[in-house]
Amino acid sequence: MAECIELDIWHGDWGLPTVEPKCLAVLTYCKFSEVPVCIQKTGNPFRSPSGELPLLRHGTEIQSSTENIINYLREKHWGCDNRLSNTQCADTIAFCSLLEEKLLPAVLHLWWIDAKTYIDLTRPGFAKASPFPLNFYIPSRMRRKAKSRIYSKSSENVTDVEVDMKIYREAKFCLNLLEKKLGNNLYFFGERPSLFDAIVFGYLAPMMKAPLTSNQLQNHLLACTKLTDFCKRILHDYFPQSLQETESTSRTTSSLSEDNPNKLRNMVLAGIFAITAMVGYAFAIGLIQLEFTDHEEQEEITNVKSESKQESYDQFEPFFEDADEQE
Repeated sequence: MAECIELDIWHGDWGLPTVEPKCLAVLTYCKFSEVPVCIQKTGNPFRSPSGELPLLRHGTEIQSSTENIINYLREKHWGCDNRLSNTQCADTIAFCSLLEEKLLPAVLHLWWIDAKTYIDLTRPGFAKASPFPLNFYIPSRMRRKAKSRIYSKSSENVTDVEVDMKIYREAKFCLNLLEKKLGNNLYFFGERPSLFDAIVFGYLAPMMKAPLTSNQLQNHLLACTKLTDFCKRILHDYFPQSLQETESTSRTTSSLSEDNPNKLRNMVLAGIFAITAMVGYAFAIGLIQLEFTDHEEQEEITNVKSESKQESYDQFEPFFEDADEQE
């Protein structure tokens, strides 16, 4: 039996094994290449030398970036690109550069900078997946890195709003090119998947599956039916277990709430008590001192709450209460 390769990735949701694009791309490439990989879902990127996920461990070898992981797998003769011609390999490099330049900024903006998406999905999702007390720090850290990636290269004479408009315009153009490139093929280079298919799937699948509210980039993607069919096909063929787990979780949650209301109540109360006791003790002995949100982030949260007609954010009010008092 082949030695199992351990792959640390972020959590999954919405019928996906992981919602983080780089983690999903690497995992999908492993599936395409039939790598005997053992998945470890974690919320602590500091286990990685680079401070980011995914992280691959194979014996004494540790690889902690997408590029390094792919190169390592190829060196070990795991790869799904061997059949590609020289022209197709060159096209792969060119299109990957296009994705990084034109699509990645919009993807980062969607998940980490768009205030509504960040408050509704990204922040609570990554905080829930991260261990205490890192759950207070990691989402803000990742958001700052996304902002630096997008706005650091912009001209001083260009406003952030103009930058946002530009990156979404270029991302839509990139999606149109991908739709045209895919055409009626199963994959971008024919009947079999490649690294480029894995990277595209990593970017698009979370965007397609997330329960966003009238997001322009998601709406444009959903209109590109060849791309959405492409994502659905990969999800069905290579990650059927994720879909089954999502359905099973929904049924279990429904059954628990309907058939065992007291059990659900007791679980919730026990969890609240345990968390309260742990946090109270940590603050009492001075073990941690946390500033939950920076000033800029708190302003965005306040603006989104005031503009929204829904009350879906009530559950997060205690989380930001201390930050409001500090101001």
